[in-house]
Amino acid sequence: MCNDRNHQKIRSLANHCFDLRFQRPRVEQIKAAMMSVCFKEKIKIKPEALQEIIIGCGQDVRQVLHHLSMIRASDMDDKMDAATAKKEADMSKKTSVKLGPWDVCKKVFSAEDHKTMSFIDKSDLYFYDYNLSGLFVQENYLSVTPQAAKGNKKKTMDLVAKAAESLAQGDIMERAVRSGMNWSLLPSAAVFNSVLPGEYMSGYLHGQIQFPSWLGKNSRRNKIDRILQELQVHTRLAAGSSKTAINLDYSQPLRDLITTPLRKEGMEGVDKAVESMEKYSLLREDLDGLLEVTQWPTTPDPLRGVDSKTKAAFTRKYNKDGALLPYSVVQNVKKKAKETTDEFGEQDEEEEEAEDESVEADAMIKMKKPRANNKKDDAKGKEDKGKGKGKGKGKGK
Repeated sequence: MCNDRNHQKIRSLANHCFDLRFQRPRVEQIKAAMMSVCFKEKIKIKPEALQEIIIGCGQDVRQVLHHLSMIRASDMDDKMDAATAKKEADMSKKTSVKLGPWDVCKKVFSAEDHKTMSFIDKSDLYFYDYNLSGLFVQENYLSVTPQAAKGNKKKTMDLVAKAAESLAQGDIMERAVRSGMNWSLLPSAAVFNSVLPGEYMSGYLHGQIQFPSWLGKNSRRNKIDRILQELQVHTRLAAGSSKTAINLDYSQPLRDLITTPLRKEGMEGVDKAVESMEKYSLLREDLDGLLEVTQWPTTPDPLRGVDSKTKAAFTRKYNKDGALLPYSVVQNVKKKAKETTDEFGEQDEEEEEAEDESVEADAMIKMKKPRANNKKDDAKGKEDKGKGKGKGKGKGK
């Protein structure tokens, strides 16, 4: 049994198992069973009140039974009406029923749920997880068919524009909250990030609710920014440009300056490529970062047509020359970047860091290799030492 059918570990198992899916029981089904429980336990409650408790508990049978046991213990003289039951269910909903971000996103855009929700209820949906609620709304609001448009494409576009404007205002407020620590703006951010887009696009979601792709893209943006910072520092003496200039003006010409001799001349262009690397004081790892920064999704890899022998010769030539660099090279932290496909289909890049504080791993310190002792020499020395002792004993006698 699993609660998340789309989890990455479940995907591989699903092909070898019988996929039997369960849904929450309907209100009518739970109500019929609970009415028989109330009759046997002599619980005084009206059918309308029981229905409000079931809805307030999120159709969770265990929570409904818990509420009925509390009502039975209170020994009420009169039957509980619907208003009292709804008030009690709403008070316990915040503690007993925990909604996930997917359920919250569905409620934000559900026109059926909006009929029984007040403005405060809609605003409270944002606070189930205010770090992810706005991102989920922004990722999925285009997958909603608004009920107010009634199939009119022009009205749909107007509602989409209003929702996008509201999300933009909410993003400004969230930036003010996090950068300036203005936590008093969170209720306003809830209105612009959840309540207003949900009102404009109120209808029904078609398709699966998608996880926010902004998180993966933001991780990649931070990685690209770090690579550009390293390139700007390493090429400072040769180029003297800013990080923005490296990204916009220098990155592609510098990449072509290094890779073109390898592509066109092969082994004969290794010396030119290494000379260009040394001229701009680049490390071998900087070339990999430069290729990643300048690689677009629709463009081929510049080194795709280069033979593996040429690449190996280029690396050996660069390591053999060992050009002096105007900066220190610290290799105490080894980073391995790998791409993984997460449970939502996004390509995320993870970095594993392994600290190595040994002297051998420091590129600035050259260790002297100890000379290996020859076993034959050791054995010969022992024999000579034994012979000398024997002669000494003979002379003593």
